[in-house]
Amino acid sequence: MVSHGPVACLRCWSDTANAVQERGSFRLVRDPGHWGASAPHTLVLGISKGNTQSRAFGSEPFDGVAFKGIRHRILEAFHAVGLLLGETPGTFEQRFSASERDYAFASVVRCSITGMDRKKHVHTADSPNVLPAFQRGSPGSKFVENCVDQYLVPLPPRTRLVILLGNTDAYVTALADVIARRRGAVTPINAVAYTSDGVRFIHLAHPSKGNGHFGAFIRGEGKAGIKRDLAREALASLS
Repeated sequence: MVSHGPVACLRCWSDTANAVQERGSFRLVRDPGHWGASAPHTLVLGISKGNTQSRAFGSEPFDGVAFKGIRHRILEAFHAVGLLLGETPGTFEQRFSASERDYAFASVVRCSITGMDRKKHVHTADSPNVLPAFQRGSPGSKFVENCVDQYLVPLPPRTRLVILLGNTDAYVTALADVIARRRGAVTPINAVAYTSDGVRFIHLAHPSKGNGHFGAFIRGEGKAGIKRDLAREALASLS
């Protein structure tokens, strides 16, 4: 189990004095954290902290860091697939505190990972620059595999649902491959959901304000709407 608060994880860090390291085009900043329940029935994971959250980690109250500025959009996505119906943004905020018992929030890569934007020549948290780290054999794949080993293989017995924020085909495929190799065989449910060793993993649209497909996911339009309905089905069949 992982308790609410900053996490003292050194899985990727041989030098405890170092808070930044690079592998290939990827940069990792040591700032892992966990918000909410230590033994949740539902674990909600982003890909990694975005720039807003990473900057807030060192200078703002801890409870406000995770998904800073986009929590209301997570709740919109939840409502769209039938989760926490009737919950208000105000009550949802309380789920990111140490008093929460049912939900927990973090990211697949608990530290902050960024990838090099070749056009801008800077490291960014934009998905196109980060997601290649999830590919097998990528220079950043060890960061991803270490986090899966550390936090998704030994889940609390109570945790039977993991909600993953991000549902591009490439992300679903890449993460399912990592989970299959590190946690155990993956059994597909549909294009956005699968199980591994008794735990159901379901991908929803990422709540980032830069996600141009988020509105279509909420409204149920086009391919994004199909993925919303598939997520609904996977949740509805969860016993």
